[in-house]
Amino acid sequence: MPVQLPDSDSEDELPPAWEERATSDGFVYYVNHQSKTTQWSHPRTGKMKRVSGDLPIGWSRHVEEGTGKVIFVEEKTQRKSYTDPRLAFAVEEAPSQVGELRQRFDSGTNALQVLHGRDLSGKVALITGCNAGIGFETARSLALHGCEVLFACRDEKATKGAIAKIFQEKEAAGLRCKHIPLDLASLRSTKRCAEQVKQLCKHIDMLILNAGVFALPHSITEDGYERTFQVNHLAHFYLTNQLSELFDHTSRIVVVSSESHRMSTLPASGLSESDLCPPPHKFWSMLAYNNSKLCNVLFAMELAKVSDEPV
Repeated sequence: MPVQLPDSDSEDELPPAWEERATSDGFVYYVNHQSKTTQWSHPRTGKMKRVSGDLPIGWSRHVEEGTGKVIFVEEKTQRKSYTDPRLAFAVEEAPSQVGELRQRFDSGTNALQVLHGRDLSGKVALITGCNAGIGFETARSLALHGCEVLFACRDEKATKGAIAKIFQEKEAAGLRCKHIPLDLASLRSTKRCAEQVKQLCKHIDMLILNAGVFALPHSITEDGYERTFQVNHLAHFYLTNQLSELFDHTSRIVVVSSESHRMSTLPASGLSESDLCPPPHKFWSMLAYNNSKLCNVLFAMELAKVSDEPV
């Protein structure tokens, strides 16, 4: 019987002082550092798991000189670990119960680990603001797994540099990447981007609205809107609508928001243009960001409702 332990957000999460490891032949076991004991079954669920298959892209297995211990090395960063990176993808020895929801990833999981073992050949992803940061890691990981990635970015030089990094890592992946000019501070540029995408593609599998600005001083775009609001939300809303004919029930639209949406001051009713685009004397950059991130969340929720409606 599994030990009775406090509730957790994920039943697969290990309790304090426990560690998950794998033997050289793939059997998962659990170490209790308090009692100095090990067991084959998960301390919360009582289930047993195994790891199998190839290591995630960019990882290799070595034997440490002197100790003879198996170590795993992430080639790009040369980070070494005694923990098998495939543990994130361990499967249960017995089928799980129907309808059971289990969390496989957490805040420490990177994009390559999430996509491990997936073939995205033939898929098309459009990502805004992906020449750096989490947008770049998303684009890189999708391309390395076979996806065609459209980099919708404002800075052409930085974008070409980002694509070159992917090309150097894996030539075929770099060839699947293409830059589409997009300046979200201009609705005219946003429309041109959508028109170019429609000339290139008949279908988009993934639209990832990632681009954003933070802590900008008050300024007005050529369209007459406060810049943070337009770049973070309004232009993304416009782009999504312009591309609507390229989506179907298999498409996924991801809107990248932030926990700071919880600090928004937008009213629940009676919303006015001045709330979204305040004048300079009422403008605070952090609040403008918070409000734009709440708009992202509400937009994603509305998209989810629309997608559930019959066509």
